[in-house]
Amino acid sequence: MIQAALFDLGGTLLEFNPRRLPWLEWERIGLANVHTFLTARGHTLDLDHLGPLFASTLPGRWELAAQGIKNLRLGDILRESCAACGVILDETELDEAVAQYIAPVDREVQIYDDAIETVKSLRERGLKIGLISNTMWPGEYHRREMARFGLLPYFDHTLFSADVGLWKPQPEIYHLALEALDVSAEHAFFVGDIPQHDIAGAQAAGIKAVFKRNDSFSLDGVKPDAQIAHLSDLLELVEQW
Repeated sequence: MIQAALFDLGGTLLEFNPRRLPWLEWERIGLANVHTFLTARGHTLDLDHLGPLFASTLPGRWELAAQGIKNLRLGDILRESCAACGVILDETELDEAVAQYIAPVDREVQIYDDAIETVKSLRERGLKIGLISNTMWPGEYHRREMARFGLLPYFDHTLFSADVGLWKPQPEIYHLALEALDVSAEHAFFVGDIPQHDIAGAQAAGIKAVFKRNDSFSLDGVKPDAQIAHLSDLLELVEQW
């Protein structure tokens, strides 16, 4: 019997890149805002130097995090990139730089039309609702985002990778979420949009995995327990399970 639904965030419940910009171009929106903030503080910083440094470092660091080798936090990579440009940030400046980076990116975010109704319906059916998100942002920013869209009240527990130093597809992050919900793996399912992280990771943790189909990621040999085109398709699937 299904007792819990676990969700990914970006690409599953929220659309973070509605303009379909290349990933590093999308990230550059935030970095440009950091540059504006720091130059206004009197720092000499060349965005044409900072941008490529940040962009060249980020994909590799993201992969190390997904492999469980080294955590990735936005504050760390901003500090390191700025230091490589000769700008040393104190803790107050670093915290504000993180906020400045997130602000313009966050304004781009949209909620999928059926997200609220789907999560609400699952709660009404008695399921516990959890979230596991791979993100370098501090989780508090995503919780504010979820609250802004009206999602947060439906969630019993939210888990963000940078906060706990665990990343999908590591099974441990799924186990941590199940423990928080007090639900065993065989009584839960996970919904996500990245097969190699969301689907393979959930299945490695013994959880049924539902792939939300999209144009950005193909299955490449990963075999989900189910596939959906829209979140609302989950309601019929849960009835079947």
